[in-house]
Amino acid sequence: MVAQSRRAVRSWALWTLTVPAFAVVVLVDLAAIGYGVHAFSERPDWRGLDVVFALTVSALISVEGARRVERRRRRGGALHKDLSPAWMIAAALILHPALAILVALLLRIWWRIRAGKCIPYRWAFSTAVHVLAVGTAHAVYESARELTDGGLGLVVSMAAGAIAYVVTDTLLCGLAISLIIPGSDRRETIGGLDDLCTDATAATFGCLLAAACLISPWFAFVAIPITLTAQRALLLGQLETEAQTDPKTSLTRVDWWRRRTEQMLRTARNQHEPMAVLLIDIDHFKQVNDRHGHLVGDEALRAVATILRSAIRAKDVIGRFGGEEFVIALPDTGLDEATVTADRLRNAVANSPLAAMCAGVLDDPDLDPDTFRLTVSIGVAVYPADGATVDDLLQRADRAMYAAKAAGRNRVRLAADTLPLPRLTTSTQFSDRTEPLTPAQRPVR
Repeated sequence: MVAQSRRAVRSWALWTLTVPAFAVVVLVDLAAIGYGVHAFSERPDWRGLDVVFALTVSALISVEGARRVERRRRRGGALHKDLSPAWMIAAALILHPALAILVALLLRIWWRIRAGKCIPYRWAFSTAVHVLAVGTAHAVYESARELTDGGLGLVVSMAAGAIAYVVTDTLLCGLAISLIIPGSDRRETIGGLDDLCTDATAATFGCLLAAACLISPWFAFVAIPITLTAQRALLLGQLETEAQTDPKTSLTRVDWWRRRTEQMLRTARNQHEPMAVLLIDIDHFKQVNDRHGHLVGDEALRAVATILRSAIRAKDVIGRFGGEEFVIALPDTGLDEATVTADRLRNAVANSPLAAMCAGVLDDPDLDPDTFRLTVSIGVAVYPADGATVDDLLQRADRAMYAAKAAGRNRVRLAADTLPLPRLTTSTQFSDRTEPLTPAQRPVR
């Protein structure tokens, strides 16, 4: 029994984190516990329990009513934003910190019950972040009230407190994500425009909810239909993103990548500039699925996608080509620069701590953080030397990539170093296919 317990502790995902990530997670958790103890030691006025009840129950009704919408919004990325902080913001503004923490804890516990399986340390960290954000929002609100008076002063104070909540939540979560998932870009850590709009909506709604509850706590229930309508409106932008995004890696789909690349190729042709295409394949990826299971394989696939995306320029276009293959278009890039880029990507994947990036599914004790590494083989084709169309460049890059595998994997090979292929005819060209060569033409991986 003791041995099994030790093995369970060692395999807990928290211990797979890098030292900086581990330190941040533990410090935030301890800070939240310390603040909570301090808040409750101040003997709060328990007459505010009616507000606690109204905010908590109305929030739970809103969350349950929006679950179907939320399932469609969630995209499995590192960052997710919704309107649930609005209720915690309202609690932070009008309640004693201890009671506001109570609201946050009740909502987080309900989320844990309804979510089913989750990663314990991530749930604890997220809860701790909300507790600290509540404390920050309340402190800023009280400080602003001392400096202002009147109706306008109340509005300014509430807005300042709501902004403090959002900033605290965003910065702490962004810091943790950047450390847990090395190579994460700005969108993955603090979110994009859609996430910022969601934060602004939650902050505004939290202020209105707090003002309504100052009149009567039962006004919280009037906010329920407003929340459901807002949740549905937020879905529209998400659906547009999902239409061009691969759900497993959050990269662009191959058809959208092709359209973007064809536009870039026309620009290169008109301006007499080079353009490169990289075809990237993860080496021995089937062994990851066979040995550790498809959950670990999916996490590893996402981790490699994150590494590749973070190591290219903003104007480069990356997409998932199919299976464990990725494709990148590099505008205004000649052969020498493309070769350097490809080798940099190869080294980035080979030297990354994938076990820590896959912490969400580390229930396999054989997944050693020190040994779980992946490599990639990369083929490089450049316009105009290697082809005049996207299909030509893809096929030449595909042949070069398999030459890299044949040479021992974890290598970069150029299309110029491989035998030229016959020009594709209309009957053999592919449009949205993810396999440029037939199985008979492709060597064994």
